[in-house]
Amino acid sequence: MPDSVPQTTPASQAATPQPSRDPQRDALRRMYGPPRTFELAFLSPAPALAYAVPVAVSVILATVVALTIVPRDAVVIVNGNLTQLASSTAVLVASVVAAILLCAGHAFGITAATHSLIANATDSSLPARGAWRRAARRPGLVALAFVGALALFVAAVAASIALIIAPLWTIAGLVVVLIALIVTAPLLLAWPQIVLGDTSWGTALARAWRSGRDIVSGRAEDRTPRVTLVIAAALTIGVGVGLKLLADLIPQSLLSGMVAVAVGLIVPTVFVLLMTAIAVRAVIVREESRARIGTEPIVPHAAPSWAAPEPDAGTRGGALVGLAVLLVPALLAAPLALVNPWGFVSYSAGTVTEFKDSVSIVSVGDDRTAVLGGNPGYDLNTLKLCEGATCSPVLTMSSSLSTATVGTDDGGLFTAQWRFVGDEEDIADNRFELDAISTSADELREWDDATTAEELPSQLPPGDRTTVAGLDSTFDEDDELDSRTVADRSAVAVSDDGEHPVIAAVARRTGGPPVATVWIIFCDDDACSSTTTTTTSLEWIGQAPSRASIDVVVTEDGTAVVTLADRFDSRSDVPIPALRVISAKADGAEPRVEAPPLAAAVESEYPSSMGYDITFGAQIELGADGLPVILSRPEDSSELRLITCADPTCSSTGTSDLSGYDAGSRTPSFAIDESGRPLIAFVDERRASLDLLDCADAGCTDLESRSIATLAQGEDLWSSDALSLSLDARGNPIIAVGDRLVGDVKQDVAPTSQDAGYVKPDNREEQWAGTVIQCADSRCGLK
Repeated sequence: MPDSVPQTTPASQAATPQPSRDPQRDALRRMYGPPRTFELAFLSPAPALAYAVPVAVSVILATVVALTIVPRDAVVIVNGNLTQLASSTAVLVASVVAAILLCAGHAFGITAATHSLIANATDSSLPARGAWRRAARRPGLVALAFVGALALFVAAVAASIALIIAPLWTIAGLVVVLIALIVTAPLLLAWPQIVLGDTSWGTALARAWRSGRDIVSGRAEDRTPRVTLVIAAALTIGVGVGLKLLADLIPQSLLSGMVAVAVGLIVPTVFVLLMTAIAVRAVIVREESRARIGTEPIVPHAAPSWAAPEPDAGTRGGALVGLAVLLVPALLAAPLALVNPWGFVSYSAGTVTEFKDSVSIVSVGDDRTAVLGGNPGYDLNTLKLCEGATCSPVLTMSSSLSTATVGTDDGGLFTAQWRFVGDEEDIADNRFELDAISTSADELREWDDATTAEELPSQLPPGDRTTVAGLDSTFDEDDELDSRTVADRSAVAVSDDGEHPVIAAVARRTGGPPVATVWIIFCDDDACSSTTTTTTSLEWIGQAPSRASIDVVVTEDGTAVVTLADRFDSRSDVPIPALRVISAKADGAEPRVEAPPLAAAVESEYPSSMGYDITFGAQIELGADGLPVILSRPEDSSELRLITCADPTCSSTGTSDLSGYDAGSRTPSFAIDESGRPLIAFVDERRASLDLLDCADAGCTDLESRSIATLAQGEDLWSSDALSLSLDARGNPIIAVGDRLVGDVKQDVAPTSQDAGYVKPDNREEQWAGTVIQCADSRCGLK
């Protein structure tokens, strides 16, 4: 006898159990004792259903209540998954409320499931509804389970905090806690005894502790409850970790969010049911062992008065019915994320490789975006096509000089590209040409497919190519190779505002005075096979070209308005304006040049990691009134200024300085949607966050800042100063930023190249990546 202390069997249990209608089952029951743990927990639908329904209801309720409490700026939806951005008192309150609701659901469910498991172990049954009624009539048990669950939650939170503060000491403490849990595991057997109501707490704990040392009859038990509990816990946790790792292989999306919720509910439920079933069976075995005399067959424990006389083990579906209930919160996650009734910022995001400082993002077709990136003069320009959080492999272009692109109405691309066509080893007769390339949607798709198959077109990008401008240049024998490419002496931009594309370009020769030529090229058709060109000469020092070096829009009356940024030259007696606005029409008239005033230089607390500013300049857009609006940032300044033009030539302007926002060394980036109000992308380097500045009016005299993402920045990550904001075909913001996002936004593809002799870069190079964001709503949810 495993328990030597005399026990008093309650009258309810002393009653002789009624024989069932299955004599063979009765014989096996008397020979081998209660059904095995797996049969108790999973062959009957009642225990899983009794536990799963309260848990599922509490999960749904906790989610709704918590998301109603948290502020709109504390949470964003990234690829259908909730992501916390900031902590606050409201977030803490929401977390506490959610934890209480979840613990309450668990407490009610485990109380109900234990009653059902006890019925199964005594050759009877208790349907889920009956188990819920029993739990409702025993609030003391529910309260006990609630306190236990809440204590475990608090301990888990404390351990998480301790891991951050003192990881080594915490790990050592967790090892001690694990050993203590293994030693005290048999105390879990006190819970079913308390549920049975046949003993006091002290007696139940004493019996449970003694049970950890003994095996009751080899026919009834193969090992002690302690060993059984530890093995079951280890197996369940191991399977859970494996499922979690497999779920992490799914790219972040609505599906991955649903799978994460499902795994996060089903695995703990299986764990709880197994642990409880082991404890229930061990208790019933010991009760029956105390009731038997000598070597007589086991006398089955009498069924509780609240249980139905016939067992329901083997019912079709078994525990799958209950576990399926846990899929309801997972299935609700998708429509809730899509409908977004709380109005959180929602977007798709994907990590892409080979993000350098010169980056622009444009809309292609109805649902795709194109990200053009490069390191002018050093690396070939690259193009990535993205749809939501998924991007294609890198498409490599055939030039390393300044390149610009826009999407076309048919889903293709129109690209303008400076190209070196001379001999880099020669010191004379060198030429730089500006090509216009019209790539249809079919050609773009074939290019994408050919890149994967490594069967590239003869020219990149493919399509109809027309040379629209050129510049002859000579070199000195002492000029280095990068000086001969005029990478920092040329720039190009494209506009699709008018009926046909308009190209703005600038270039100057190597050596001599800083006199450059500005081309404003009006295409006569969509392919730019013929053009009308206006040129002008002016002083321009140049810079390492980025998207902000030169930009262009076309007003409704056909006026092309060009912004041209320049760096400061301390050698010049008369400073060259840091920003000029050049306007012209296709009528051949002389272009008009204006120099709007810029904000005073304000040194940034977070200068460029390159050591010098290469992304200053301006971006120009059309306002709701059809007139140009300019966002500028001078060289080595963190101050942004919004300039609103009173006429197409910008001869008269209004200004609004965005004081208090340190733009660092990021490229000025903004867009104007149907509301007529600017929306400005901004990186807060201090908080490492990507923010949107939402202007309340067209002149941005009042604005609101909202963080939409936390950026991963550190010594082991290479970040660039790239930043670009545009609008997709639906008018929703699309953003490219030269940083990864914190969280589970996984890298989509490894970097590739079609250069001869290409060698895959080391891990350090692969860490130079950025993020593409496609917002689900206008103004990215900011109203």
